[in-house]
Amino acid sequence: MDKSSTGRIVKRKLPDSSQISKRPLLRPAIPSPYSGPSQPKVIYIATKTPFLSAVKRAEKLLHLADKRLVQAGTQSAKNTRRRGGDEIQGIAEEVENLKKKKKEEGGNEEVVIKGTGKAIAKVMGLGLWFQEREEYVVRLKTGSVGAVDDVRYAKEENEEENDGTGEDAEVIAKKKRKAKEGVTRVVKREENEGRDGKMEVRETQIRQVSVLEVYVSLR
Repeated sequence: MDKSSTGRIVKRKLPDSSQISKRPLLRPAIPSPYSGPSQPKVIYIATKTPFLSAVKRAEKLLHLADKRLVQAGTQSAKNTRRRGGDEIQGIAEEVENLKKKKKEEGGNEEVVIKGTGKAIAKVMGLGLWFQEREEYVVRLKTGSVGAVDDVRYAKEENEEENDGTGEDAEVIAKKKRKAKEGVTRVVKREENEGRDGKMEVRETQIRQVSVLEVYVSLR
């Protein structure tokens, strides 16, 4: 008879015989690099992402942000320019005023370089690369995100009694407590009979993955 349950959140260690299928992390749609500052510019880094390629992508996004600032300053200068005034000087002053205003509001437009798990080392390297150059401002943010895994394993009978190995009740209880430890949470569980007649367990679990975000902006 099949059994299923949802919504359970239980921490424990998976059996050694389990088969795990990792789902891709959910990510929002990447906005156009030409979109305004209201759309966050995120570069996702994987372990195989070329270092210099990521640097060039970040630099391009930062230069586009600076270009948008200059265009806004140019338009503002044209709207307020007095007859006989220096047009170039007026644009430069407007751009500086916009930069000061942005700093007061929290800083210039940022590009986010983001990676999880094994890619964190590469993200850190990219952050150091930008930090070593005076024209950039760099800040770091750490956190974690839930990754969804599908798990399948054969159900084993619980051994409530001493298994004849000479271990006392205290040792057995200690092993059981240790087996319940883990960093994943079961959110769905199904049991059904396999082709060999044994009960098979299918679970959906949430695994916590470390995240590093590097925020880069122009001074």
